[in-house]
Amino acid sequence: MKRGACAALTLCLLLLTGCGARRQGLPSDPVIFTRGEFYTEGLDSPYTTVEHGGKVFLPYGSIRPKGPFRDLGYAFGDCLGYVEGDENDRIFALKGSSTEEWLVAFYENGEMEQPLVYRELGVLRAETPDCVESLGWEWE
Repeated sequence: MKRGACAALTLCLLLLTGCGARRQGLPSDPVIFTRGEFYTEGLDSPYTTVEHGGKVFLPYGSIRPKGPFRDLGYAFGDCLGYVEGDENDRIFALKGSSTEEWLVAFYENGEMEQPLVYRELGVLRAETPDCVESLGWEWE
C-alpha cells in the first residue's frame, strides 16, 4: 500500500473510533426518559435536561478519549433506554458509575455524533469519574 493511502486509512480509522460509541440494542424493557429545560439566571437559553423518575440530569461533560485510537466506547455501560419520541436518542450508564448520578446520551444515527455526559442536578457528593472531562458550564 502506498504511503498516502496508508495515511488516509489510518486517519479514517482514527475518526471512526474516536467518535464511536459502541452500538448496542435497546434492552427488552427500556426506560423511557424525557427531555426538559433548566433555566439559570444570566443565560438567555436553557440547558437541555434528561429526566426520569423525578430526577433531573444536566449536561456536564464529554468522555475523555482513551488510547492511540481515541476510543470513547470504553466509558459506555449498558444501554438503559431512550428519550421519548426517538428510539435513536439513547441513554446509557456511565461505566463504573452510579446511574443515580451519571448518564451518557448518544444519538445513534450513523453520523459522527459525540456522546454527552449528564450529571444529576443538585448532587454535590459525586466525584467526577476519570473518564469524564467537564465542559465547565455555569450550572456546576
